[in-house]
Amino acid sequence: MSAPPTTAPTVALPTPAEARENLRRILARGSVNLGAVSGIERLLLMVTRSCHLRCGYCFVDKTETGPSMPRETARRAIDLLMRSERPKLEIQLFGGEPTARWDLVTDAMTYAGDHPARDGRDLHFVLTTNGVGLDGERVAWLADQPVTLLFSLDGDEAAHRRYRPVHRGPDATWPEDDAQTWARIDRAVDLLLSHPGRPINWFANIVLPPAAADEVEARYRWARARGVPAVQLNYAVGMLWDARATSTFLAGLARVLLYDHQHPGGPRLFNWASDCEPVMLSDDLIVDVDGTLLHDGAIFLERRFPALREAYSRGHIDTATAFDPLRWDLATIFERMVESAPKGSPERKIILHNAWLGAAVDLLIQRLARALGRSLSRGATDA
Repeated sequence: MSAPPTTAPTVALPTPAEARENLRRILARGSVNLGAVSGIERLLLMVTRSCHLRCGYCFVDKTETGPSMPRETARRAIDLLMRSERPKLEIQLFGGEPTARWDLVTDAMTYAGDHPARDGRDLHFVLTTNGVGLDGERVAWLADQPVTLLFSLDGDEAAHRRYRPVHRGPDATWPEDDAQTWARIDRAVDLLLSHPGRPINWFANIVLPPAAADEVEARYRWARARGVPAVQLNYAVGMLWDARATSTFLAGLARVLLYDHQHPGGPRLFNWASDCEPVMLSDDLIVDVDGTLLHDGAIFLERRFPALREAYSRGHIDTATAFDPLRWDLATIFERMVESAPKGSPERKIILHNAWLGAAVDLLIQRLARALGRSLSRGATDA
């Protein structure tokens, strides 16, 4: 990726004060999935806590051997989602590595697709995967489903060896080493790119921890050269970013966005359109393997912020009677997250920083779009 032309617009990186003000606006706006006017409702299923990899920025409590969600628990969770009154529904299959329980993935998608309470409504699936469990037969099956693959890919083999190594703990059962596992992941990319039938909707979800703050452009270059159809560039949450790493990431993201705008034909860059910032304050609901209902940060960040499990609890699928009222607005999520960490603690410092980093990312994209004459359908605006 070459440097942008000298005629490129100059956009200042948001200051901490500007990011905090944008965070205030985002919290005041509230969730895009909340309220009577929202057209879509979505639910995440924690299919399994088993995973072959131990990504350095992942705070889900994983073990190689399980546990997994029983089939009946997954079906009851889908029953609950079907009580939503929204015209569109989405189910995201998460883990662990969901393809480690392929039987549950296929059963959940089939059960939801044929559900009598679906009543003709649009239904979409998202399958989060590290790619290790994808093969030709599974890709062919997915090609016939209304599904998007969120493929956790962090660039080339060197990046995966550093940030996404194979699990080698005492409970490890995966027989392949890092090189063999990377070859399997790389083959999965080939399968998705070369599938002969209907194109499969998928994107590379790239996560950069503070130690990789200067690798934003390298990760984008890899995805572009590899032919990846779409990319989301993310900063790792649950980690403390110092001032240098923060500014390095923001500046790198700005250069990628500018290059992407000036050089069409590459992957679709979801950062232009995503309305998920701050990522730390995700308002989605997730069902754990035991049927517990939570806002998803309670699981995504559980090893770093164990207090969130109580703070984000929304009951159990066996006692919930309606789905739509379960979702909290962003201000409530932020308040409960902050209050779950003692004042002055490292945990509260990370929460506050990650929230304003997301607001800074949102504000930076707003400014770039305005300077480039791009239209965005995002919630917050730069006053």
